[in-house]
Amino acid sequence: MMALVDYGNSSSSESDETENKAPAPISLKRPALPAAVSLLGSKITKPAEDEEQEDDFDNSELHGGRIRSFKHERGNWATFVYMPVLACAEQLEDFQIEAIKRLSPDLELRANESLHLSLSKTVVLQYHQIDEFHRSLQQALHSCVGFNSTLNLLRVYTNEERTRTFLAVQLDAAYGTKMSALLRPVDLVMRDYRLAQFYDNPSFHVSLLWCVGDQQLLLQDKLQELQQLLEDHETLKLAVRELRCKCGNKDFIFKLKL
Repeated sequence: MMALVDYGNSSSSESDETENKAPAPISLKRPALPAAVSLLGSKITKPAEDEEQEDDFDNSELHGGRIRSFKHERGNWATFVYMPVLACAEQLEDFQIEAIKRLSPDLELRANESLHLSLSKTVVLQYHQIDEFHRSLQQALHSCVGFNSTLNLLRVYTNEERTRTFLAVQLDAAYGTKMSALLRPVDLVMRDYRLAQFYDNPSFHVSLLWCVGDQQLLLQDKLQELQQLLEDHETLKLAVRELRCKCGNKDFIFKLKL
């Protein structure tokens, strides 16, 4: 995942890998997110993979031309905490398709493959730290409460290097306090492990589309038109029921209280 920043404002947001070059547009059909499991903090592990990442992990040609913000080394596991977007995923996928059509050929936009809202930057863990880190998150989040919310306004972001530009939809400001309550225990765990905490003034959002380079001005010019397109859809409901931590090829699920 990539650290995104909106240079027109002071707030920062999502944790993504720093990526640079881009290939031909990717398919909008993406695999479903891992199914939720019943136990707090359960983990889903992909088979046939050990603790060492594959040799081609940093080959940008195999990752849509994207380049990581830190060099991969064997034994290092890229890790971040996020909330999957499930309830309104189909609506957002429809918006992605229409937005790409409307802005072509002026701008070559690509759809984000996994719709989620980040609650941490991408950090690096050693393999032997993974289980302990998982237990720490489990303990920190055990009393956290889920809630219903909505997404509303579109906003333009860039990554820190300004090599990519993103179009994202923000969490309704009315739910910012509740989302911040989920962020705090995550930040505490990051601090305990001497890892980077999330941004001081987070802008909670779901990245929808991206393009190569700093295209803020062009996207800002189209923002009103795209906002109207988004509002043509039904209310974008976001049910906050679980958080997940992706660590290399592992996904840990943390159920929230209702």
